[in-house]
Amino acid sequence: MKPCHPNRRSLAATLVLTVLLVLPACKAHWPEKAQSVSRRPVLYPDYGDTVIAPNVAPLNFKIKESAVRFLARIAGEKGDAVEVSTRDGRIVFPERAWKRLMAQNRGAAVWVTITVQDNDGAYRRFEPVRIDIAREDVDRYVVYRLIPPMDHFWVKMGIYQRDLEGFSERPIIENQNFSVGSDGCVNCHSFRRNRPDRMSLQIRSGSFGKPMIVIKDGVARTVDTSASGFSKSPAAYQSWHPDGRHIAYSVNKVMPLEHTIGEHRDVWDDDSDLAVYDTDTNQVSTTHDIADPDRRETWPSWSADGRYLYFCSAPQLPMTQLHEVKYDLMRIPYDAATGTWGKRETILSAADTGMSAAQPKESPDGRWLLFTLSDHGNFPVFQPTSDLYVIDLKSGGPKSLTALNSRWADSWHSWSSNGRWIAFASKREGGVLARIYFSYFDRNGQAHKPFAMPQEDPSFYESCTMTYNIPELIIEPAPVSASQLGRVIAAKTTLPAPSLVRK
Repeated sequence: MKPCHPNRRSLAATLVLTVLLVLPACKAHWPEKAQSVSRRPVLYPDYGDTVIAPNVAPLNFKIKESAVRFLARIAGEKGDAVEVSTRDGRIVFPERAWKRLMAQNRGAAVWVTITVQDNDGAYRRFEPVRIDIAREDVDRYVVYRLIPPMDHFWVKMGIYQRDLEGFSERPIIENQNFSVGSDGCVNCHSFRRNRPDRMSLQIRSGSFGKPMIVIKDGVARTVDTSASGFSKSPAAYQSWHPDGRHIAYSVNKVMPLEHTIGEHRDVWDDDSDLAVYDTDTNQVSTTHDIADPDRRETWPSWSADGRYLYFCSAPQLPMTQLHEVKYDLMRIPYDAATGTWGKRETILSAADTGMSAAQPKESPDGRWLLFTLSDHGNFPVFQPTSDLYVIDLKSGGPKSLTALNSRWADSWHSWSSNGRWIAFASKREGGVLARIYFSYFDRNGQAHKPFAMPQEDPSFYESCTMTYNIPELIIEPAPVSASQLGRVIAAKTTLPAPSLVRK
């Protein structure tokens, strides 16, 4: 299994060095005459017709055409064109020249022109590929989980932070920081409003239990929410309230399943409820409408102003009716100052859509609600039918984000701090391994063709056997390190058992 860590440079570094040695100042020789090819070239990853962030790292790609020499030229209305020539079709743009071209053409378009040379010395030139550059930046960092695709076999996994303005990646926590073998799992990281001063995640370990890790202003503590008596299950999906004090979380009694038709994996949620953890008072609180014994409640997420808690809910059904379990999209008012709840309300009913809702996320301006709809259940990453939708909270009604969706699972989405970018995980390349994509979401509520998270080595995704999920955009680097969190977990610096309040 190849670990997918682009910061550990080998082939990629060699490629960059080769380009710079062969082509000083990144200038390639361009033939004046070339036979026109009436189609666009086949590129991987495919960045054609995308809208990209002006601060993103170079979109390196591989030209998937038969030839002995490959030339790529990217140019805009302003600034100098950037030209690269290679023998193997891998195009690695110099970072300084790329960033200069992006800055000069912010809010405009650039064009990529590909010319190839055949064995007989003749040149062919393909139709130009257009890439639009947005005016708004994407948050500089994205935090995600990397796991192997083999079910229940967590030999090595972790949560990592990537600098989107370059190619550096570092671990925030790896299971090997606190466990030996395959008994450790890390998941469900959450931040407050794209800022890392408030962060949480959850671990599962045979040696150290299943605590939630809470990081406030760089100080990490572990808390065993199950010790409150609310539920024996650990804190799973988490969401920080905008006040930076309260964390909504779910407790899920899940069972992984496997079958032989189509996507072979599924997850059965036998029971789930919601609660809120107060990081100041070390108290867990809940209420009937989010912990109803006759229903399953999961996927908590606060509204941008903190006045509502969104979640998904389905009636209790036996496991024999797995494919009939469909979740409604709901919300409930909450007063953080007093800790009091209103009455739950249905935003989108499964009876109306015939689909199951999951992972609601309200945009930072409070205008849009982003979520998934899939055939059944509450684990969309294992549902090929999972697509991304939005609801305009001013006018109502769900709308499919067709520019983002594919024939495979699209899920695990989040917003940028300015509300102009959506990060999500997609299995669009074959349905097995999820990759991170970014889509520009304009002020009219239109999502644009997404682009894959750029890698220094254009062939990176072709050989990476890990899968990405839970991409969360943040504006600054996380203030903790893997070694620091490992020491906190190993030292069992657990807060006292939280008290429980039911309202």
